[in-house]
Amino acid sequence: MAAPGCMWRKLYRVLTQPVVGHLIKQPVRHGWTRLVSRGKSPEDAKSLAERLSEIEAVKANAEINRNVNIGFPSSRKTVSRKVIREWKSQRKAKERLSRLGTLSLPEEDVKLQYEADEGLISTRVLAEHYGIFRDLFDGAHFVPNTRLEVSYNFDDEFILPVYRGNKLEASLVHTAPCVEYTTDPASLWTLILTNPDGHLQDNSAEVLHWFIGNIPGCDVSKGETVCNYLAPFPPKGTGFHRYVFILFQQERKLDFSSEKRSENSTCLRERTFQTLEFYRQHQEQLTPSGLAFFQAEWDESVTDVFRNVLGMGEPSFEFVHPPVYHPKQVKYPHKQPFNLYLDRYRDVKDLREEVLREKLKMISPFSPHPKRPAYPNIYRLPRTCPQWLKDKITFMRLRKKQWSDLP
Repeated sequence: MAAPGCMWRKLYRVLTQPVVGHLIKQPVRHGWTRLVSRGKSPEDAKSLAERLSEIEAVKANAEINRNVNIGFPSSRKTVSRKVIREWKSQRKAKERLSRLGTLSLPEEDVKLQYEADEGLISTRVLAEHYGIFRDLFDGAHFVPNTRLEVSYNFDDEFILPVYRGNKLEASLVHTAPCVEYTTDPASLWTLILTNPDGHLQDNSAEVLHWFIGNIPGCDVSKGETVCNYLAPFPPKGTGFHRYVFILFQQERKLDFSSEKRSENSTCLRERTFQTLEFYRQHQEQLTPSGLAFFQAEWDESVTDVFRNVLGMGEPSFEFVHPPVYHPKQVKYPHKQPFNLYLDRYRDVKDLREEVLREKLKMISPFSPHPKRPAYPNIYRLPRTCPQWLKDKITFMRLRKKQWSDLP
């Protein structure tokens, strides 16, 4: 047990240190209590009225609170206790069959059950993961309540379905897809296919690939073609592009003359589009209800689209890596091999010249290149060799660092 004088000194330090927040008593062993700071003091903390006013300001200001739901309310159904009890009893029986290896579940039933329970919710989660809501609606989101089924015809027997970010080859999506969904025949819908990554001049703009408005029920063929279908054309060197199908439910028949494109339009400037601006103009009559998207990257078919469909030369992009950052050079680096440290700040041309000189020593124009040994570091270096030179020879043998071009 500590001496009484030591305890009094500890208590004196606690009482004399500056107070941050309010002090509370906390019991410890031997019957003593210590004072602990928790949060802000009552004089500095915000009152309830101040906090409520801040919350109301955030709700009123749409620019601050961007994470707003612009779709229909979530249609999740509450499950009764009786259904839960039945599900638990069935789960126990299925677990027993699974251990015995005799459990069999129909794949179609499992798929339909998943789509009904978690499929639409997972669509929203994946759309947020891929940045769909961020780039199309400036952060606003919606939970799809209509199951949108999109598929491309591969041949007479097989189709290519569009799920939630799956990858499709650009050569297999040249024709307009088949779009299906279940709804009331008296309802009206709008279908849009847009690419937020394909605009060649403006990164904030999109390329409109398809626009069908005033669709009666689920018959897309009877809708008004505002913009005809254009095959995806992700340019070379730009990676994967996102192609997003958005299904809007209409309150009434709308006039899309302001969005009308010329028939069989292949002008990229005319196909410039912004989903957010379109939704702002018609947000009183349109509500997003369905979502599906896929990804595609460049292949040889894109060259044909640029030349024969768009009538322009094919662009090619290359990523320019930023220069490697090195901190300011010091005169005496701490725990750094001096040769490697100096190589960081040498001119790249000098390094390449040094590698070229070593390469010329190894090869001859009158004989084939020497064969590399299977175990280059098996030969030991003499003990008199300094450590920095050992490291340099080791890197040369293993073709590491700047020595990767050696034969």
